Amino acid sequence: MKRILSIVLLLLAVATACHRGPQAIPEQTLRKIMRDALVSQAILQVSRSANRTDQLPIDSLDIHTAVLARYGYTLADFRYTIRELAMRKSNPLPNILGQVAEDIKVSRIEAERRYRIVLRIDSIAQARTADTVWRSDTVVRGRLAGYRFAYAETTPDGDSTVRAGSYRLVFDYSTGSHARPYTKSVRTKRIGRSGLTTETTLWLPPATDTTGYDSEIAVAQDVKRLEVNFGESPRRDLPPDTCYLTRLRLVYIRPVSEARSLLQEQLTRFPNNLNDYYDTIYDDTLRRRREAAGGALPARAGR
Repeated sequence: MKRILSIVLLLLAVATACHRGPQAIPEQTLRKIMRDALVSQAILQVSRSANRTDQLPIDSLDIHTAVLARYGYTLADFRYTIRELAMRKSNPLPNILGQVAEDIKVSRIEAERRYRIVLRIDSIAQARTADTVWRSDTVVRGRLAGYRFAYAETTPDGDSTVRAGSYRLVFDYSTGSHARPYTKSVRTKRIGRSGLTTETTLWLPPATDTTGYDSEIAVAQDVKRLEVNFGESPRRDLPPDTCYLTRLRLVYIRPVSEARSLLQEQLTRFPNNLNDYYDTIYDDTLRRRREAAGGALPARAGR
């Protein structure tokens, strides 16, 4: 009899819990819920800045329900709590919203600090893994007009191509004391497979002392040749300018993800994918043993 009574009481407790009304959310928890909901909505807005048509509008997404479920509450609990707080004489809602704004400000400051650290790490990784694809230590003196070079890689089928991405054009130069602005230029030309040519012209400022030059060249997909042309526009009222140029470099900057993986391999002496690395070692070891003993190749545990 006692056992039956215990079961009945348990069923009543479960039924009561399943049919309970909305419950009030503590103020500290409500503060966290509001902060998470606002941050989540801001993240969704940023992710839609690319105007992708395959994503739903933010208004159609139920962000609050997902955030409330993380803390064990429902949308009915949230509405009930807001209504109860608004009915109080003290009306603590403005204070809670102010605290939420302060939490978001602190989170933003911390996020910006971490973002600067990540940017620094990425810049170090890209600098350490940069690939000098073309170089020349020839010293050019006199006029720059007519000095040029072309760069392209050769594919396995013998075709020419230029890897898409960012390149840096680096060299040292100096000009005469009577040089004038907008007379010396660097013109980069990207020739695509379709015949489309994209050109960019940059001007060299006068430099009486040897100065380092560094500019970025963006190369799109399906470019078969990259040309760099140096030009000079002389002035009839001035004597020819004497220019000095050397240590010319064209440097390929790897994408961030590739640069990180390569830097990790350089620092740890291990590849980025350790599973494939150990699989290869294991397979090579067992293959040698199998060839020596004539046995079958067993599978590695946990594969």
